[in-house]
Amino acid sequence: MVSREKKLDALYTFSVMVIQNPLFSYLLGYLAGQIDRVHFVEDLSGADIAIRLCIRRSALWPREPFQATVRGVSMPSPLSLVRAVNNDDSQICVFLDFDSAHEAAWYREVLLPDVSYIKDAAEAAREESDNLRREMNKTLDIYRECKAMLNTGPPEKKEEMSFYIRLAEQQLRSLSSQLEDLNKRMKELKGS
Repeated sequence: MVSREKKLDALYTFSVMVIQNPLFSYLLGYLAGQIDRVHFVEDLSGADIAIRLCIRRSALWPREPFQATVRGVSMPSPLSLVRAVNNDDSQICVFLDFDSAHEAAWYREVLLPDVSYIKDAAEAAREESDNLRREMNKTLDIYRECKAMLNTGPPEKKEEMSFYIRLAEQQLRSLSSQLEDLNKRMKELKGS
C-alpha cells in the first residue's frame, strides 16, 4: 500500500506543474484533503470516481486537460466533480498524464497498475486482520492454560509457567500493536 506521505508528495509535485491553472490547483487541494481516498492508477477502468489530468506539451494528439467520471457520469469541470464527490466515501482514482511521466520516480512509486490493486489491498488487509485475531486467540488460550497451571501445578513447574506467561504477554502486546497498525491502514483504505 502506498503511504499517504508519498501520495501527498506526488500531489504537491504535480501542483507545482499546474500552478497557473486555478481549477487544477483547487482540485489538487481538495484531493490533498481526501488523501486517504486518493489512489494513483494507470488504468482507470472500473473506478467509481475516475480523474484524468493531462498537461502534456509534446503529445501527438491533443487531449482534454481534465476528464472525470463519477459512476460513469462525465463531470464537466473540477468544481462539479468536487460537488459530486464531496459527500461520497468511494475511493478516488487519479491518473496524471504529463511529459516524461514514465521517468518521474515520484510518480512511479505511487502509481498502481489498475483499480483491482485498491480492492485487493482492502481484501488483503481484512484477511491479515482475521489472521492476527486468530493468533491472538491462540496466544490467549496458551496464557490462560499457563496461568491455571501456575496456580494449580507442582511447585517445580512454576518458574517454567511464569516464563511462558511472560512470553505470551509479550506476544499479545506485539499482536495488539500489529492489529492497531492494520486497523489504521484499513481506515485509510476505506477513506475514513
